[in-house]
Amino acid sequence: MRLKTSPIVAIYDRTLSDQPWIPPGISLMAAEKIWPTTRGQGTIVAVLDTGIDYRHPDLAGNVIGGRSFVPGEPDYLDLNGHGTHVAGIIAANGKILGMAPETKLLAVKVLNQNGFGSFMNINQGLAWVRNWEGENGERVNVVNMSLGSSLPNPAMHQEIIKTVNNGITVVCAAGNAGDGNPDTPEIDYPAYYPETIAVGAINLQTGIANFSNSNDRIDVVAPGVNTYSTYPDNRYVELSGTSMASPHIAGAVALIISRYKMRFQENPTPAYIRDYLQMQAIDLGELGFDTLYGYGLFTFNMDGGKAIKLFIGNTTYLINNGQGELTMAPFLKNGEPVASIRDICGLLSTGSTYIPPSTDPDNPEGRVEIWY
Repeated sequence: MRLKTSPIVAIYDRTLSDQPWIPPGISLMAAEKIWPTTRGQGTIVAVLDTGIDYRHPDLAGNVIGGRSFVPGEPDYLDLNGHGTHVAGIIAANGKILGMAPETKLLAVKVLNQNGFGSFMNINQGLAWVRNWEGENGERVNVVNMSLGSSLPNPAMHQEIIKTVNNGITVVCAAGNAGDGNPDTPEIDYPAYYPETIAVGAINLQTGIANFSNSNDRIDVVAPGVNTYSTYPDNRYVELSGTSMASPHIAGAVALIISRYKMRFQENPTPAYIRDYLQMQAIDLGELGFDTLYGYGLFTFNMDGGKAIKLFIGNTTYLINNGQGELTMAPFLKNGEPVASIRDICGLLSTGSTYIPPSTDPDNPEGRVEIWY
């Protein structure tokens, strides 16, 4: 059993902003749209991985415990970096923000410092997660497994079935052996087991990642190319892989469960979660299901999935893999970019109306009304 990621490109000692920063993948999935309702309160995600650097300031407040099942590594502290990166995508809450910044995390170390682990490690980790109970009766809601093997394992399959039957949604990285051809399937386990949510990877322009596995059990896709997240020793790193796509969905599931519990005072079933993810996905490939994108990009914005670039002094803009023209070129004023409200609303598919000045005391200078 091994990790599902690519080599490190660069490691950073700081983020791209002095304020809490939302990485592009989180924005592409429109997590901010649900944050006014919930940021993941009342949910727990178990990260089966290389452990988590629970000392990282962006994660320390959300890691509530864990356990190591790796011989020779008794602490669940991450000695590799992969699990810390995955955890940040789910629930970082500091200099960067994950999908669900207030969900809690359990670090379940099943892979060693070199990124390898046995099926026995993983099966023991799943059994522990299934039976874990917090001080106030809390139970695990979601499992993220950014790992895989080309070989099936019946014992692991049975542990996953038991976990799902206990009401826990299991989210898995689809695998990184893809070739971009929808007609040549690549299969990894546990993602190929029908009880799991299998997640493929796209880039920030919503194109399929050239490494993402394709097969008939891909459920949805999420950002997984040059994904910025936490790294051990208070650092940050960009990594690519379906390993990065899976925690985007695990965090989204935590948000869905949190909102559901607020409204109905109970947990949704894993079957409900699967249906919700598939129904709320934006179709990116062939119409309907396809083996590259599954049902598409899950997002909390049904008109989302847009990566837009505007250029100062230029009316041409880029959107995903296409381009268009603005009515007015953006410009800088006092160091801040300024663009036409009408243009921006058009790009976001929302309406706006300009009301000219009038004798109305509430409208002496004119106003803009926006509906969103």
